[in-house]
Amino acid sequence: MPIMQLVVAALRAALDLVLPAQCGGCGTLGFAWCDDCQRSMIAAGFPGGARLVVPSPCPGAFPPTYAASPYQGPVRQALVAFKDRERADLAVVLAPLLAGALVRCLSPPGGQGVLLVPVPSSRAAVRRRGRRPLVDLLRRAVQLADGGPGGPRLVVAPALRVRRRVADQAGLGTAGRADNLDHAFGLHPRWAARVDGATCVVVDDVVTTGATLVEAARVLRYHRARSIRAAAVAATQRQHR
Repeated sequence: MPIMQLVVAALRAALDLVLPAQCGGCGTLGFAWCDDCQRSMIAAGFPGGARLVVPSPCPGAFPPTYAASPYQGPVRQALVAFKDRERADLAVVLAPLLAGALVRCLSPPGGQGVLLVPVPSSRAAVRRRGRRPLVDLLRRAVQLADGGPGGPRLVVAPALRVRRRVADQAGLGTAGRADNLDHAFGLHPRWAARVDGATCVVVDDVVTTGATLVEAARVLRYHRARSIRAAAVAATQRQHR
């Protein structure tokens, strides 16, 4: 770890000793995640757990995708804090949601191995955050989703990379996001043999227009993945079905 990241981590640990925890959902002091936000998150989740979500309009080649919750309320606040506000501790809150989406995505379970492919972060994002939040969250979720000896072997596979500069997706609409990500991803060569013939699940934090998942699926399909699905923590309101 670079020396500056070590310094920042040390300072953060020191502050944690003297400042009260703040809820990642509502900001209440004294709790990393308060009971009210936990109840709200459970109540806001899809009835019956993770479910199939479809963008509207739905882009071509969109893979079957499962999400655990609408992207709103405490779930939205927790995801934003986890990714961009140095709240790595909120992985314990979000991982069960992603695990639930993975379980539904892989139902019925099979005995073969499955590659769990996180959507890649740009180099700029990794430098800014000093970590890869989605990969960290996925590793924790896999521990919860592992079905044991009878289930598929789940392998976290950071096989994708961002191969060209892309704009910030936040201000773009459906068409703009699709154009922005068109042929933006590539495959790390060392994963080519593993992807060939594999069952792959693309993993993201939030499903919005579907452009990111379509681009990720395109790369995996080009490299002869046998089956491609996707899982996410949450989906924007227009994506419920």
